[in-house]
Amino acid sequence: MPFTAFGEPEDPLSYYSSTSNITDDQSLTIIKEKTTSPTATTPSVELSAQPVDNGDQPEVGGKSTADTSAPQISSPSTDNTTQPQADLEQPIVKEVEAEAEIEVETQEEDTPHPEIVTICDEIGNKLGSVSSSDCLDAAFDKPRFYSNKHRPLLEKHFYASPELVNAPRILFLGGIHGDEYSSVSLSFKWLKILEQSHNGVYDWHFMPLTNPDGLLQKKSTRVNANNVDLNRNFIPSETSINPIKHWQTYAKKRARYYPGTKPLSEPETQAIHKLIHEFKPDIIVSVHAPHGILDYDGGITPPQKLGPLRLRQLGTYPGSLGNYGWFVKQTPVMTIELKHAGIMPSKSDINLMWTDLIHWIKLRTEGDGTLIARKTSDQ
Repeated sequence: MPFTAFGEPEDPLSYYSSTSNITDDQSLTIIKEKTTSPTATTPSVELSAQPVDNGDQPEVGGKSTADTSAPQISSPSTDNTTQPQADLEQPIVKEVEAEAEIEVETQEEDTPHPEIVTICDEIGNKLGSVSSSDCLDAAFDKPRFYSNKHRPLLEKHFYASPELVNAPRILFLGGIHGDEYSSVSLSFKWLKILEQSHNGVYDWHFMPLTNPDGLLQKKSTRVNANNVDLNRNFIPSETSINPIKHWQTYAKKRARYYPGTKPLSEPETQAIHKLIHEFKPDIIVSVHAPHGILDYDGGITPPQKLGPLRLRQLGTYPGSLGNYGWFVKQTPVMTIELKHAGIMPSKSDINLMWTDLIHWIKLRTEGDGTLIARKTSDQ
């Protein structure tokens, strides 16, 4: 069975509001005390791309008083050969499926969309390691999806070379939880690395901030503006227990884990669902914090490490992206859990994680350019 009953983790941020927990190459940046550093060039290949110099700046830290004890997790089965249950989504999909194919529209050069300018200013005012200009320089595609408060969900597509018809497709998601600052900032850093090094070998789609309302509140929250935990709002694969029952029983009705009234009730999760349906990624990469591990749900051999993060497969929660991606959509999901929610990884760790990720994708790619995951899911 894909589901293992877990106790839910507590608020991740309170531990990181103390400077006693900061390592030598890190420091805590208060929201109004933002710093910048010069930008370095990067090589022109994805595998060896180096991070820009401003990637090692400390992240903005919000204060929280919640307990940060580690989640009580039972040992799940690590048998990733369990067959996904793709038919479970059909009744819900009909309510949210788009009629037309998704078409990514890029901005005209030097003319960013006004909504992108606005949200980039908000992000720059919130985070100490992503400036408004950093955000605008990404040249995001024309907005198509919006949050509860009608903020655009930023997207950037990096197309594979036209002759590579089987190029691996990677969907990258950051900031599903608004109080995990480092996940948002790391997504922007890697997006910039890819911008400078993309060589057309892989087909990437980035959504670096999937919960803008949660991040951009005065006090950032895990949940979205509708008080829903987006990482419990996807279609569950389980029939024996649904997200609401899990929330009532195992999460003890804690508000930060509320899964919503029904799966895909939120515009943010509907957007991700549509992206998966149309883009058909071979792998989904999602960045979180602060457990300091690498989690994985899927049928192909996962990497044993990404930089300092070591593989520790936790199983899945009903309605989580990992549960939905693999057991419903038959798409492997790699969950990167950074060590700190309020502190950025060091520049060297940012580089190592990126390099290890690209190396794993390369190893999992067959001679014809098709990611092994694609053929595994088609069997």
